Amino acid sequence: MKQIPDGKTHDAINAAVLTIVLIGFYYAFREGINPVVTYLDNYTIAAFSIAYIFATLFLSPDLDISSKPYKRWGVLRILWWPYKELFKHRGLSHHPVIGPLSIVLNLLVIVAAVFLLIGIDYELIPSSLMIASIGGIVLSIEVHIISDNMVSKFKSIF
Repeated sequence: MKQIPDGKTHDAINAAVLTIVLIGFYYAFREGINPVVTYLDNYTIAAFSIAYIFATLFLSPDLDISSKPYKRWGVLRILWWPYKELFKHRGLSHHPVIGPLSIVLNLLVIVAAVFLLIGIDYELIPSSLMIASIGGIVLSIEVHIISDNMVSKFKSIF
């Protein structure tokens, strides 16, 4: 049986990675490094960070089991029931391309339905904020997948 990090460990790893990324953004701004300075501003960094934190707490390849992220949805976890039924744990949900893509697509369907119900025009949301948000979500999921793989390999050595 493969050993993988638990929920608290995933949260801690993701927090550390976000901290490193934000320090990198700060350094890039301070040093005037392009293209970071050209494309990022306080709003896109905030959108990226909020989406990353949201994904760390509520989105994960572990939504296919009764994990902490799945349980954190409370009564709204029903929105992730199709995902949970469709994916086998540690299968495609943990694939570095299919995993994040499937979660983002499922989330986009949920968000599009909510926007439609309450009458929000998605075209009013700047594309830079959407891209930054999706980037934050994807990075959070990728960190989860990479940490599972690294810890599994490390524990198998010892």
